[in-house]
Amino acid sequence: MKFNLNQFLLALSDALDFVEINTLGATSFHSKRVAYIALRLADFYILNDKEKFDLCSFSILHDNGLSEEATVNEFEDNPKKENHNILEQYTKHCEIGEKNIIDFPFLSNHKNIVKYHHENYDGSGFYKLKDTQIPLLAQIIALADTVDNIFHFENPSIENREKIVKFINDKKGIYYSEELVNNFNTLVKKPAFWFDLQSNNLEKLVLSKIENFTMNIELEQLVKLSSIFSTIIDSNSAFTSRHSSGLSDKVAKMSNYYKYEHEKTMRLIIAANLHDLGKLAVPNKILDKQSALTQKEFEIVKCHTYYTRQALEKINGFEDIVEWAANHHEKLDGTGYPYGFDAQRLCFDSRLMTCLDIYQALTEERPYRKGMSHNDTMNILKDHGSKGYIDNIIVNDIDKVFG
Repeated sequence: MKFNLNQFLLALSDALDFVEINTLGATSFHSKRVAYIALRLADFYILNDKEKFDLCSFSILHDNGLSEEATVNEFEDNPKKENHNILEQYTKHCEIGEKNIIDFPFLSNHKNIVKYHHENYDGSGFYKLKDTQIPLLAQIIALADTVDNIFHFENPSIENREKIVKFINDKKGIYYSEELVNNFNTLVKKPAFWFDLQSNNLEKLVLSKIENFTMNIELEQLVKLSSIFSTIIDSNSAFTSRHSSGLSDKVAKMSNYYKYEHEKTMRLIIAANLHDLGKLAVPNKILDKQSALTQKEFEIVKCHTYYTRQALEKINGFEDIVEWAANHHEKLDGTGYPYGFDAQRLCFDSRLMTCLDIYQALTEERPYRKGMSHNDTMNILKDHGSKGYIDNIIVNDIDKVFG
């Protein structure tokens, strides 16, 4: 199928930003701002279009390892910008992030950019690399990340700009190369640069700096690509470490039972891999809570399918995938969330995803209960079916396949 990498990356960037908002107190659109700063700095270097695209990709994905449960829990209870400095003492998120994106279809041969994006130019970073041992793209992202993470842009004052420039120059030869700092100094003399960073059109500005890359991609490759983000999503909590992958396995089995064509099965698996993308917006202290959620907390949880839809709708060719992924908490009687869709609005495969998501969730261990047996799970599904919440035919089919 024709697949636009630009749309896919930027659609997922907002969801990835939620992790940094929850853990580091980063502002909205952090990854897009890092990408824009990095791409503006790239203008001072000889990079081809594919390298610039990959710089954008690495910028958006640079902290994808933050969704690892052990890292998130360390910082989430106190999401302040100072946490960025604390986090720099840890290599884990860099290593996890590099591993997560090993199958991403980058267009050039740059390696270890995410792994080394916290290295310091003088060799005092995580891995003690220095000078040209640090990949250029990692150096650029390191400076861009620092500018946005340490100095938030809620305060657009001249004084704040001066503080940013002073900090970067104070770290010349320590954190950053002299050449990179000099290029930054040239860039920040243009007032439009600062205005752009506060713009509501940041996504458009990022897209204007990179070529539009549409490629022919096999659905199997797209499944592998979606599984990258399924890993990031599931690692957001120890209790959901296999949720999306478990759901995709069950989707594949039910597709085989229904004798679906290969293409449709692949698309359903992609939907399963991405169905909880919006859950990155939900703080771990809610996901891992060992007691009943308050009404306020449950309202926060309800937002996740809304954000899943908002992200995936940006990708051309994902129209059916959006429906299957984002409707998994809707009910046939219209009492589900977030849209209250009823039976007339919910197609068979949206209903299938809902039933399988419930089955997968109930059979998994949660902080407040053990995973349920097949029989106990089916009792709940059949009860929901009898009340008109979910599809009875699908419930009975699930019992046949997994019983």
